Amino acid sequence: MAAPPPLHLEDTMAGPEPGTRLATLEDLRKKGAQDITFRSGDHQVRIFLIVHGDEILAYENRCPHAGTPLNLYGPDFFNQSGKLLLCRTHGALFEPTDGQCRRGPCKGQYLRRIAIDIDGDSIVSA
Repeated sequence: MAAPPPLHLEDTMAGPEPGTRLATLEDLRKKGAQDITFRSGDHQVRIFLIVHGDEILAYENRCPHAGTPLNLYGPDFFNQSGKLLLCRTHGALFEPTDGQCRRGPCKGQYLRRIAIDIDGDSIVSA
């Protein structure tokens, strides 16, 4: 199974327009990760941004197994070693670089990547 193409937030029922500021590079680097929820009426889309090495990555905050946010029971996205993303609902572990599940009930499936751009010191929706 291949990773799905990146999701453009504007294509969701609750996503913002392209170029919408999601975070600053400085704030994200300090925190290491940030979750964001967009709402429009009864619709919502949850995403998270992470710093992994020199990369800034964004994924839909939705486990492919249960549909729950990865950080459902707390603010953290990484496992104890800080090397893999952890779904706190069922313990699935994901590669931060491509979102592939390496262990757990959704092994082989992928988190949905979110299309982002860097604009100066801002991370924006693509």
